[in-house]
Amino acid sequence: MLDHLFLDTVAAVRAALDASLLERPGQDDRLVFDLLTGDIVWETTVSLPGDGDPPRVTADLSLDWQTWSQSAWRSLTMGETVEDPPEIGIEIVFRAQRLAKRPPLGMVLSVLPEESPEIGCDRLTRSSPVLEEALEEEGAASEVAVEVAYEGSYRIPAPAQAEPEGKEASLFPGAAAQRLNPAEGLRPYLATTRQLSAAAEASLNTLGTWLASTLVRLADLPLEYLPPPESTDN
Repeated sequence: MLDHLFLDTVAAVRAALDASLLERPGQDDRLVFDLLTGDIVWETTVSLPGDGDPPRVTADLSLDWQTWSQSAWRSLTMGETVEDPPEIGIEIVFRAQRLAKRPPLGMVLSVLPEESPEIGCDRLTRSSPVLEEALEEEGAASEVAVEVAYEGSYRIPAPAQAEPEGKEASLFPGAAAQRLNPAEGLRPYLATTRQLSAAAEASLNTLGTWLASTLVRLADLPLEYLPPPESTDN
């Protein structure tokens, strides 16, 4: 069963992107389920409004809900202890494309900090830039793009709940897991999911603002861009 917690987290991210007035250029969101590993990945691409087709700067965003993390989350809802708290992997790739020549990488990195703002208790870490060149037959670069990725995770907080006296503390840091009472069906499970979904929404609200402001700073750099390709539509 596809977990509501992951879908609610995706919904919180989409709401944050929409609130920041970011566009999704020419493609829909993608939800991928790996039948072999059981991992679930959600992907989307955003750009600034009116930035051309294709846009000059974009950000590719993906959320990764791995099988081990799904198992850890389900263990917590059953009242079991876990050594590693469940988490949702996050990757953001900022891309400047349609460049006429190689950009000064120092200038590009000057508007891309080494770490993102806090997402819950964690930050995304910047990786090294990657250059991409489309070569003509003579070997000269006809179009250049540069990408800089941020990677990290959002650790899902456990519900704040006091431990009964004399009970061994949970291995999940900071709080205890809510037990699932078979006599009450899935109600405790759904209540826990809603509680954590609300916490995720509060933590991820800053993500859309950071994406939008970073794209604006990247687009404002004095880089030389090629004009957008002419439309072939009649």
